[in-house]
Amino acid sequence: MRREPHEQGEAADDESDWVVAAYRADACYLWALLGRLGVPEHSIEDVVQEVFLVLHRKRDEFRGASSVRTWLHGIAVHTARRYRAKIDRRTHEPIADRELASDRPLEHELGARQALRQLDRVLASLPDDQREVFVLIEVAELAAPEVAELLGLKLNTVYSRLRLARARVQRSLHEEAPDER
Repeated sequence: MRREPHEQGEAADDESDWVVAAYRADACYLWALLGRLGVPEHSIEDVVQEVFLVLHRKRDEFRGASSVRTWLHGIAVHTARRYRAKIDRRTHEPIADRELASDRPLEHELGARQALRQLDRVLASLPDDQREVFVLIEVAELAAPEVAELLGLKLNTVYSRLRLARARVQRSLHEEAPDER
């Protein structure tokens, strides 16, 4: 079966090229996404590889009803969930963001790293079901109906979890703000 290559139009001669094109387009993005989903920095590389192994293994199931990136979101969420089930994520240091540019001024770089550490602390305080919805909507910028489909949830459940997560994030940020003055 000839399948459409990655949504950005790379030509793919066979099934392996399709997966390689997806890897080239989305590996760095998934690295950061998995960190926000609670995978510790020391394990992200392995989990990214696992996501693409699952994509390769299940490539015949992809029907093109959604984009490859949307499908990768679903695989990443499920893979991160399985990984988190094996470890206590709260015992690890916050995840550094791999995509921080090194040519930025040091002050900006430090501010960005501090903001990411704060984000990781706040995300770590969320229950996993709320964290997944929050990250997919607020970080990955997926629409709520897409998240509902990806996670196999009713749309109202997605909105409820998002509302609860946003409230917790707001409280956490408000509680941390006086300490940083």
